[in-house]
Amino acid sequence: MCPPTSCTTGPRRSIWSPTRCACRSRRFCIPFQRPENFMVIDETSSLPLYRQIAEKIAGEIESGQLPTEARIASERELAERFGISRMTARAAINILVQRGLIVRRNRSRAYVAQPKFYFDLSSLDGLHEQLRKAGVHPGAKIIVAEKLPFEALNPKVVQSLKLAPPDAVFHIVRLRTANGEPIAVEDSYFPERLFPDLLDFHLTDSIYGILKKYFSVEPAGSVQELEISPLEPEWANIMGVPVDLPTLEIRRCAMTADNIPFEYARDIYRGDRIIFTKRSFPE
Repeated sequence: MCPPTSCTTGPRRSIWSPTRCACRSRRFCIPFQRPENFMVIDETSSLPLYRQIAEKIAGEIESGQLPTEARIASERELAERFGISRMTARAAINILVQRGLIVRRNRSRAYVAQPKFYFDLSSLDGLHEQLRKAGVHPGAKIIVAEKLPFEALNPKVVQSLKLAPPDAVFHIVRLRTANGEPIAVEDSYFPERLFPDLLDFHLTDSIYGILKKYFSVEPAGSVQELEISPLEPEWANIMGVPVDLPTLEIRRCAMTADNIPFEYARDIYRGDRIIFTKRSFPE
């Protein structure tokens, strides 16, 4: 018995069935030899074929069977391995790219992506410190470092930092990197009255570290708003990523132990390179 894809007369099907042949005449059957690494897909599953295949490959990545930087089989190789069409194989690869498990290089080649970075939303540590504790080298590139008068501020900044004329703020935009890879953009505002010479410091270091060491200010709490938002072309250009990349925007206001707001920020994180965690315990 042969699979429909090897028959010269029967209708073609995208999946090989070990129990059925579509041949109209047995004398036209060509004996079928399955590839050594052939894998059977569950035709009875309600899950689309491309998702089944994506899950199988994802499992191989997560189990370590496919290590970081390992080359993913090509569309043609996947089609042979699973007995599917190349269009279905392409859809499976696209799913894995969207999930950040694999990356495309040179158009046709795909490789297992580097492990994602973790960011704990429950922690008062900044991104710099969290990456450092995880054994990752944190980095920052200054995009903007300026002083803004009260008249130039938007209402959200004024309200969050409880400002009034003639209060001014320091506006700092930084590209954040992990092991040299761009992962976020921080757009922060700090009241000048609390940190009068902040712009004189080396702002590629941990800003929270600077505030603690030189101004005796450290976060005791924060209010955060999380929203999935489209990536603005400006941020996409800064991070060097496609404008359709999924991102998470976190708007936060950090406060001291005396409930004094000292930072308002919009952080834009790459959704394909960071996993966010949050701890909850009964009160």
